[in-house]
Amino acid sequence: MRFIDSNVLAYAFYENNNRERCQYLIKYGGVTNTVNLIEAYNIIQFETNAEYAAKSIKSLLKSDLKIVDVDINLIFEALKRTYKFKKLKFIDLIHYVTSLLHNCNEIVSYDSDFDSLDIRRIT
Repeated sequence: MRFIDSNVLAYAFYENNNRERCQYLIKYGGVTNTVNLIEAYNIIQFETNAEYAAKSIKSLLKSDLKIVDVDINLIFEALKRTYKFKKLKFIDLIHYVTSLLHNCNEIVSYDSDFDSLDIRRIT
């Protein structure tokens, strides 16, 4: 199983060098979380407009992606790991813990901050 980061989600919806690959990765499926949907919306809105960003996120909600709610338990699990992963931004730690809890063996992201983790990052 793959965890799909917000940059991959966002790049699938506007013109850039990674668009086709990101569309393929989303179609292939995987796991993401609700925070990534928010991040992707903000990126898409910045690159295009709010209406298109909303349509894009709605299409992700209808996709085969498993979308995990970021709840108090997930936040608690991330907080337990803050000392071990001091250099990782907390939001990325949320994504990492989502990956762990859903048995992902890869993180699909263009963010090199995930390179120091025990789950392989691919782009």
